[in-house]
Amino acid sequence: PVEFANYMEYHYRKLYRGEFEPRLFSYAVRRPDHYPEGVLSIEAELADGSLPQPIRTVVRRREAAHPMRFAINAATDVSFFGERYLHAWMSHQFSGQSGTQLNLVARARQFSSFILLVGRISSAEVFDPKAAIIIRNKDDLKLPLMLETIPSAKEFKDAIASLSPEQQRFAKAFRGMQLESTLFGICVIQIKPQLEKLLNLPNDGLTKEIKLTENLMELFIKYQIPSDLLSYADDESASLQRKLDTVKGYVRAMYDMINECKDKELAEKQQEAEYARADRIVDSDSDSSSSDYSEDECEELCDDGDYDNDCSGDYEMCVVQSISQAPKRDMQMKSRAKTSSAPQAKQEEAAKTGMPEPKKAEESSKPDSAESKPADTQQSPSDAAQDELEDTLEDYTLVPQALEKKAKALDTEGALRPTIIHPGATWTLRAQKALLAKGDESSMGVEEQKVARNEAYDLLDALSRSGCLPVDRATLHVVLASTHCFDKSVIDTVVQNNVNPIEKVERSSLIVATTIHDAPVSELIKPSQVERVRTYSPHLF
Repeated sequence: PVEFANYMEYHYRKLYRGEFEPRLFSYAVRRPDHYPEGVLSIEAELADGSLPQPIRTVVRRREAAHPMRFAINAATDVSFFGERYLHAWMSHQFSGQSGTQLNLVARARQFSSFILLVGRISSAEVFDPKAAIIIRNKDDLKLPLMLETIPSAKEFKDAIASLSPEQQRFAKAFRGMQLESTLFGICVIQIKPQLEKLLNLPNDGLTKEIKLTENLMELFIKYQIPSDLLSYADDESASLQRKLDTVKGYVRAMYDMINECKDKELAEKQQEAEYARADRIVDSDSDSSSSDYSEDECEELCDDGDYDNDCSGDYEMCVVQSISQAPKRDMQMKSRAKTSSAPQAKQEEAAKTGMPEPKKAEESSKPDSAESKPADTQQSPSDAAQDELEDTLEDYTLVPQALEKKAKALDTEGALRPTIIHPGATWTLRAQKALLAKGDESSMGVEEQKVARNEAYDLLDALSRSGCLPVDRATLHVVLASTHCFDKSVIDTVVQNNVNPIEKVERSSLIVATTIHDAPVSELIKPSQVERVRTYSPHLF
């Protein structure tokens, strides 16, 4: 099967016109005229041990004329526009062996990130994600893809021929669900363009703001800060630098509040630990109620003798003062912190940059009405444009049915079987935890995948303002898989059955290509190949 697969790649180059030739499934995640954020590909591992290579698919590309949506929870749907790719991939099997293992591979560049979702196409407007993950900072994800073939159109027709009408209707309804399951969806969402839209910043506003982008993602994912508290909502005609300084001020104020809360929690934990320590000392020496201790021991218990009254070596007096004076020590520590030079340094920084000190979180949350206005002006496309483009709505769920109908008429042997693609149970993620650290490879089971999906959904919830803001920079890949199956090995097929497998696979490939491109065979293949194909597959014309 490996040698035959290599030959078929060569044969397709000779058969198809350049614009219809199967192309490598390898796509850069990028904005136009920008350096890529990463790479997405489906790679095939062959049984001969050669390096994995991207698969070749018959592909049709279109810009989104209407939004699609997916649910991140029961109350929130995220709508997205962008590029749409419809792929058709056809493999082959000899005596049940394909010799190929598929993997979905996603890689991110350093200081770059994007969101990857995989799932099914439920309808013309709904994408149903089954898994999601944020790929960032040189992450390398390898997601195995499992293939499951279902009976061909001819095999299904023969299998239900003897059933009752009621049983046939049931079988056909179940068959329809199986055919729609052959649509495997991959959605890539770029983070930086959506962050700019969310924060009301111009295009490319965050291209060179690496630290700000990382801080924003941490606030959205780790602390789940509402995006309204960080969006720019002042003068729209202001310069880019002023807008960035304002957003940085909001981010700095949010981190100040978070650090203050952390310090408060830490002080409370320390106080609780001190109370517990005093209780343990009292309990351990409860039998010696009024023993006198040395001056050194009392000073150690009383924290170097900083209390108001002299215990005079009385152990119980030491414990009482240790507990009663704890609030006073906390007040003294807070007063020392307030008189430190941190506020003065912050004022000097604000004077140097010409930017006012960041507002408090309570003040930044006030202009909700002002922040909601820019979101309405950025809705894309407008309602009127959507009404005009309703007739261009493309329903990908109709493609498997169209291929089934064409295969029933043209695939006389019933060898072309629809194939369902399932994500594997265990993923492999190679991540670099620090800039100078070595990559660490780990396996992602069900629990790790659930954590990754929740992080991605939290970020999507913030980027879309809980579904109110559509995503403009998204790419949807819809993969329709099928398999041409031979009962015997390559040699037995040629020698015993006296069959040329090249012509059989070629015919199945043309059936799939004419369905995807909605064009006759004569337009898809080179003029020099028309006569030969017409001779050996006349029913295709």
